[in-house]
Amino acid sequence: MNQDIESIRGSASIDLIAKAKEMQDSGMDIIGLAGGEPDFDTPKAIKEKAIEQILKGNTHYAVGKGLPKLREKIAQKLEQDNSIRVSLENIIVTPGAKMAIYLAVRACISAGDEVLIPTPSWVSYTEIVRAASGIPIEVPLNPDNKYMIKKDILERYVSAKTKMIILCSPNNPTGRIINEKEIQELVDFVRNRDIVILSDEVYEKISYIDKIISPGSNKVLSERTITVNGFSKAYAMTGWRLGYLAGPSQYIDVVNKLYVHTITGTSPFIQEAAIVALDCVNDVIAMQKEYQKRKEYFINALNEINGVKAEKPQGAFYAWCKFNRNGNIVSELLEKAGVIGVPGSAYGVGFDNYIRFSFANSMVELKKAVERISSFMERD
Repeated sequence: MNQDIESIRGSASIDLIAKAKEMQDSGMDIIGLAGGEPDFDTPKAIKEKAIEQILKGNTHYAVGKGLPKLREKIAQKLEQDNSIRVSLENIIVTPGAKMAIYLAVRACISAGDEVLIPTPSWVSYTEIVRAASGIPIEVPLNPDNKYMIKKDILERYVSAKTKMIILCSPNNPTGRIINEKEIQELVDFVRNRDIVILSDEVYEKISYIDKIISPGSNKVLSERTITVNGFSKAYAMTGWRLGYLAGPSQYIDVVNKLYVHTITGTSPFIQEAAIVALDCVNDVIAMQKEYQKRKEYFINALNEINGVKAEKPQGAFYAWCKFNRNGNIVSELLEKAGVIGVPGSAYGVGFDNYIRFSFANSMVELKKAVERISSFMERD
């Protein structure tokens, strides 16, 4: 067996989602807050376009980087929303943003290369790097400094083997959004270094602040940044599996070599539906407003519980909570309160007393979860 693949750890969030579903199916009263999936239905116009295309017989290979009209639409979106200027030739449409991340990592690093991953961070980054025979280097960020990325912190972990840094903004699990000061810190850090920036921006449309800055919009960073985004979170299209990556030709051309031998192309009827999705502005705004309401309630309610501190996210739909207690908090919470979250240890070393809860759930479920967590903390 391939030792790199054999050494990969499972996904804590996916494992817990499956566990919650299994327990619910067996009749147990479980509130599942481990998932990273919108609870809204895919907007009607998107579904109708996909059905129309299927009935027309648009179900064959769509060979290439993606439908030209979709890539052109994505290029327009990147310039309008993110101030990133790329041609459609520098965009590849993939079956999900996760695959875009894997393709980028696999194509840009060689065996033994190191990849810096500021933590806490999404559970799959480290394992994708390992799958590509690379070495993930966790860079723990300081909660007391609001997890800000600073040059001096990155300097402690960089080496001659460092070839990439993976960023996520809005961040999963903290909801933190990179600011202008951090962009300048990154500029100073990568200057005179041959390091690729992989910027995961899949939660971009779920933001509670006025401005989101993409590293690829910076003149210096644009020459070395691969931007990844997708349709799952913003448009409630998790099951459709569609994402994309964009960046300079020196990276995209190499990624494409791997793409044509692994993916061939993504489903044409889904790509046609994605073109419609990019115009579903009102649907996105409606979902974002509902997330905002849930965030305000859930974060405030959790912070009223003695022994729980919930970070106020700037984006995404997660409550990153610190529990003032030791032990296996996630297991105890499931066993004694019937609430499932993802353990903080899944997002990096040093976060054992944290739990990530998703508020992409109904207000009814969130209120029940708060009641149960409160009773659990009072009782124990």
